[in-house]
Amino acid sequence: MSLYLTPLNPHLKEIRILHLQPLTSGPSIRCSTSTVSLLSQPSPSYEALSYVWGDASIQQEIQFDGAPFPVTRNLFTALQHLRLPDQERRLWVDALCINQKDIKERNEQVAMMGEIYVYARPVLIFLGEADEGSNEAFNLISRVSEEGEIEDNVSRKLFSFYMNLVEREWFTRLWTVQELVLASQDPMVGCGFSWISWSVLLRVWQRVALREFGEMEMVISSEESDEGNESEELSGRRPNGIKIDLLSNLRKAVTEKKGEELRDLLLNTVSCKATEPRDRIYGLLGMLVEGHRNDITVDYSRPLGQVYAEAITHIFRRGIGPFLLSGMELAGPTPSDSSFPSWVPMFGSRTLPSPTKFHPPGVGASGAGSGADNGRVDEDIQTLRVRGMPIDTVLEKIEFGEGLACLTQLSAVEALVSKARQLATENKHHRLYLNSFKSKEPVWRTLIANKAYSGAAREVAPESYGEMYQRLRDNPDIGWNSDENPARKYILALMNHLPGSCFFISTTGFYGISQGTLEVGDHLAIWFGAPAPFALRPKAQVQDESGELKYAVCGVAYVAGIMDGEMVDEIYCEDLEDDMLFIVH
Repeated sequence: MSLYLTPLNPHLKEIRILHLQPLTSGPSIRCSTSTVSLLSQPSPSYEALSYVWGDASIQQEIQFDGAPFPVTRNLFTALQHLRLPDQERRLWVDALCINQKDIKERNEQVAMMGEIYVYARPVLIFLGEADEGSNEAFNLISRVSEEGEIEDNVSRKLFSFYMNLVEREWFTRLWTVQELVLASQDPMVGCGFSWISWSVLLRVWQRVALREFGEMEMVISSEESDEGNESEELSGRRPNGIKIDLLSNLRKAVTEKKGEELRDLLLNTVSCKATEPRDRIYGLLGMLVEGHRNDITVDYSRPLGQVYAEAITHIFRRGIGPFLLSGMELAGPTPSDSSFPSWVPMFGSRTLPSPTKFHPPGVGASGAGSGADNGRVDEDIQTLRVRGMPIDTVLEKIEFGEGLACLTQLSAVEALVSKARQLATENKHHRLYLNSFKSKEPVWRTLIANKAYSGAAREVAPESYGEMYQRLRDNPDIGWNSDENPARKYILALMNHLPGSCFFISTTGFYGISQGTLEVGDHLAIWFGAPAPFALRPKAQVQDESGELKYAVCGVAYVAGIMDGEMVDEIYCEDLEDDMLFIVH
């Protein structure tokens, strides 16, 4: 009889331990389970397996509690390699120790996942079967870790091995991040039957990377690192390392600070894959600052939009919501899943961090309000209330084509700019104090969000780009692919920003670029705490109980002339206008 029929007691923090029988028990994989409490003294002894589930449709059979039981091929392979010669092995394996068909038990066990991996002695990271060269590489790593010098040929061989190693699926998954980061003992890493400690794997990688990247002149010093650059953080880029470094830094941060902020965890795992979309939140809870973990309830039966909305609500309570939303692809006014409020990010989307291209290189449109603790979510976790300043309403737009096609649309952009300037003149008495902003920034800067083509989001576009833009305007068919093309860098900058975006003008003469989802009639507004303005769509004159207009958020925009905080600093801070409460659904 399966022990799944005996429920686990979450109040006693009970878990199941898998007893993996040794090789002497026969050729087939045999295992059984027993129940232990994490509260017992002494603490239960077990190792926790960290692996990738793999394709659930490809299964093999083991003997589990005396009966045939299907498991994924990846788990079957892991268990094969973990069997000891002549003694039982005590493991915690999520697929077998949790009744995956019992939503209640699954919720309770996932909520305890952080503790399960903390108590494990140790965590076993199984990367999969050995491949050509992995056994030799593991032996080399062990040897090099004890030696002072690395020979050139050994360094090159290990560098190649590491670069291939991080292509293994384990390094791409979200759950594996927590399983490594929370391990209280030094985890063991295995390929096939070769095993090595994580600390040795990391230490040798750092020595090899310093040497090999140095040969390629790719080492980035600490002064040149992206520390504190939140735009690059949002995009998930780490120019001075690969996944091993990112995991190491996260493990160190969580260990030293006893947990991490949810916002930072989301940003650091933005490129990780998760089969179950809810795990993009639930798979991070064990790494949260301890006092924050109860803010989010694990419940796999809840609609996905509610799960994500609850996570963003937590971030707003921490005072860092507007900045996060400005760098994320949001559900928008017409989400494919009706459970999503428009202001909730679409975690898992390949384009998730794409709105960062509209962030300016400096402080941003919020100006003095860039560090504002702004916004709260109602108890229904559907309604966001956030303070800011209205800018204007979108009057007209041009959608840019994909690839090089966008370069042929610059004359149409210039025509719209001329129309915007005419509108500014016609509306010069409307909010008179805004007139100076509308002509402050040239169109060539606006089209590239004032960023130099260098990969560094904080580098302002040089004045030389203005001349490049004029060359391109005069000769739109100029060959851009040649290094000798005098406009090449500016063209590359345009290619980073325009495809899939749009150019717009507003009713009183502002202009800028935005996401392709922007529509005529959308409102532009600054939310205090965000580096870029938001595009908001009025919800058919729907008003709340106080008579205030409700909006859906469409995304972010770059509005020429106000992206250094001028509008907030000179208008709001000088008391020329009051701020406004935006009610967003």
